[in-house]
Amino acid sequence: MEKEVRILMLEDVASDAELVEWELRKGKIMFTSLRVDTKEDFEKQLDKFYPDIIISDYQLPHFDGMSALLLAKELAPSVPFIMVTGSINEETAIRCMKAGAADYVIKERLARISSAVKSSLEMKWSREEKAKAEERLRQSYGKLQKAMEGTIEAIARVVEMRDPYTAGHQRRVAKLASAIAEEMGFSEEIITGIRMAGIIHDIGKISVPAEILSKPGKLSQIEFELIKTHAQVGYDILKSVEFPWPIAKVVLQHHERIDGLGYPNGIKGNDILIEAKIVGVADVVEAMASHRPYRPALGIGIALKEIRMNRGTAYDPDVVDACIRLFQEKGYKLEQIE
Repeated sequence: MEKEVRILMLEDVASDAELVEWELRKGKIMFTSLRVDTKEDFEKQLDKFYPDIIISDYQLPHFDGMSALLLAKELAPSVPFIMVTGSINEETAIRCMKAGAADYVIKERLARISSAVKSSLEMKWSREEKAKAEERLRQSYGKLQKAMEGTIEAIARVVEMRDPYTAGHQRRVAKLASAIAEEMGFSEEIITGIRMAGIIHDIGKISVPAEILSKPGKLSQIEFELIKTHAQVGYDILKSVEFPWPIAKVVLQHHERIDGLGYPNGIKGNDILIEAKIVGVADVVEAMASHRPYRPALGIGIALKEIRMNRGTAYDPDVVDACIRLFQEKGYKLEQIE
């Protein structure tokens, strides 16, 4: 081993410690060792010496190896612990391994100590490298997700610039949908996906003429049918993007209803993603509670009445219940977002 290691030895007999060191040198292990023989010194050096590995006698006059092992696992859990004993039965060996010992070596076969140290350290370093790699991956994923969220926010603003009357609508829907999902007990990963889908659920409106989006009067049937295409258009825009969440399908399905009377495909029940059901309810509540070019805001009371009346027919019962709890029991409010 080319890397020098720090070895903390718990051994009351100096000559026994020297035998261990001799075997380690024979095994071409470069090391700095520190020998202690009391619980107080052992505990102190765990914090001060920063050992790479611990080699402990099983039987000491005032402190036994099993107690040392349990203490080491508490104070320095990542440091391998090798037990050295004059004799050990199978039951004791199993107890040591279950308590967290990396290995045990019988003094009559002390020549095995160098291989035990090498393999224990290799496993330790392998775990450390894996942990570092996972941390780098988490950081990389975090940066990627932040960039993705920024892109999604930018796309949402492009849609809202064409439709000033619904400025902030998508972000308010995203916030409410996230709160509903959290109330329902979904994981943080699913909640993030719902929020991302909510932010761009109306991206397909970019294909609808601005005159129709901002028309102050009632829409004609043809105009309404044109607006209804936005769910499919949004899906077509997003379907080739490899998001870690089913965003394109949520955008496609957020106007579907569990009774099959929604659009664009009239699917129902379990064929609709739960994420889409959540965004759909949040979309209805926000839209009814807010001002639109063709009508003043109806208020949150009317919006909640709508989803309560159609609970179990148009809207998923669990989603409706969670949404109503948020407003009536937990004081949730639709904030104005510009």
